Amino acid sequence: MNKAYNSLELATLLNGHLEGEARPVTGLSSFQQPRQGTVVVVNNYEQIAALEHAPISALIIPESLKTESSQPHIQVGDTRLALAKLSAIFAPEFGTSATVSPQAQIDPSVKIGRDVNIAPGAIIGADSVIGDRSFIAPGCVIGQGVSMGKDCVLHANVTIYDGVELGSGVILHSGVVIGSDGFGYALNKQKAIKIHHLGSVVIADDVEIGANSCVDRGTLNATKIGARTKIDNLCQIGHNVQIGSDCLIAGLVGIAGSTVLGNNVQVGGGAGLADHLVVGDGAQIIAQAGVSKNIPAGEVWGGYPAEPFKKWMRKRYLVSKLEQIWQFVKGANKHD
Repeated sequence: MNKAYNSLELATLLNGHLEGEARPVTGLSSFQQPRQGTVVVVNNYEQIAALEHAPISALIIPESLKTESSQPHIQVGDTRLALAKLSAIFAPEFGTSATVSPQAQIDPSVKIGRDVNIAPGAIIGADSVIGDRSFIAPGCVIGQGVSMGKDCVLHANVTIYDGVELGSGVILHSGVVIGSDGFGYALNKQKAIKIHHLGSVVIADDVEIGANSCVDRGTLNATKIGARTKIDNLCQIGHNVQIGSDCLIAGLVGIAGSTVLGNNVQVGGGAGLADHLVVGDGAQIIAQAGVSKNIPAGEVWGGYPAEPFKKWMRKRYLVSKLEQIWQFVKGANKHD
């Protein structure tokens, strides 16, 4: 069970300042559906006024807003950062029972750290290592020789193939598959001949991967995902791909084999990246872009095929004027 807090304690944790009385806090709720005893993050005077008589414990407001609201309020520098911290404080705790279920199938050679929770129906292969305080939900299948760091969370039905390495604090949501073979074949006149993928996957600390996403193993070396990178649902990361740290990859993104993303790259939903590309540090790719060329560091690209943002937007603007241009041309021809 999560620790009980009051609004003064939360103000300290958020590096904020409490105005008004300290009240017990039972959780976090939204502006649209405020619940009794909770804190609510707001960003403008209209939202503050709408919650003036709500039965909440405190508002979280930007320090730039000055208000005389009767509601206790905590002033913070960044409300979105405060929301992230509060969501962690009030999130459900995994693995608190520290139980290894007798209904799990665990090879005797597996090394299990302290306070690990392994649910019924999980399967763990020979010579794998499970780090302290990790949580493995029902239906997870972990292959042979897998290395998992501390404080990892594997939700139901995650599959990790042999030899994969996970750092600490990795979160894998339901249906994630790590280490399946890449899409690689040699073609002759009769058929496609499979290229067996002998590499692995290495995932660094604090990476989170959304439901039903897949990360393929490398052909000979490892596919790698850097620290603190976040990958949304239904993404495909091809064999030999190298993703740097602190990247954000939205849902339905596909990255083809051997493409390299630098650090702090952002990829919008539904974008597709061709193989053997290089995307520089800090680059941004607009949703549904089709990337077929290297993208320099710090640039924003969009469109299909993708190109620099300003060039793409100018083309879109000109296309929107085609009907007007056509009507002008037709009118001019009538006077000839």
